[in-house]
Amino acid sequence: MRKKVKARRKPAAIPPKQKKLKARRKPAEVRRQDVIAAALDIIRKHGVEKLTTRALSQAVGIAQPTLFLHFGNKTRLLVLLVDAIQARLQEGLKGQALERLTPLERLKTVIRFHLNFIQNQPGIPRLLFSEELQNGDPAFRKRMNEMVGNFLQFLTGLIQAAQQTGDVRKDINAEQHACLLLAMIQGLAFRWILSNHRFVLREQADAVIATITDGWSSRKA
Repeated sequence: MRKKVKARRKPAAIPPKQKKLKARRKPAEVRRQDVIAAALDIIRKHGVEKLTTRALSQAVGIAQPTLFLHFGNKTRLLVLLVDAIQARLQEGLKGQALERLTPLERLKTVIRFHLNFIQNQPGIPRLLFSEELQNGDPAFRKRMNEMVGNFLQFLTGLIQAAQQTGDVRKDINAEQHACLLLAMIQGLAFRWILSNHRFVLREQADAVIATITDGWSSRKA
């Protein structure tokens, strides 16, 4: 008698939905950047209060439990956004060839770069002036304060360097003027939001620079 040959089982077919999910799977860093971009877009359009895991899940096509597992709650996500903004600022400034410029020209370039950066990332000022920052989680407020503090130190250092080269008077207080400069940038960004972006923010850079640096020149006898 011939033995019956058992038919080999075919591998189970992958359901269409699973195939779709595998095709959509992205590297962790790419997915992280997608989440950051989507979060800033939600903030730009609707404000920080509308940034929820549900809205973000729909925007990037990631299930809410997965989103929560990798990015945590809203506070952790906001801190992540501040980290990403600071990293992008630092990376962008590397491309400005600041080391080739005089300290005063470095300062002017930094101001132009920041206003241009805000112009291209309109969700940032809405994050900066949000209710969550004023009355929200202390962790988010602390992280934002750290970023602003680092920027103030950077501006202060540039002004002090310009004082050493004689481009800026030595009798001015570098830290106070760095605060004034930051306030002007933030005030301009706030007016830009209120106007519904009706003017080109980057075109105001030279006016901001001239307003404050004209008073820094050496006094004529």
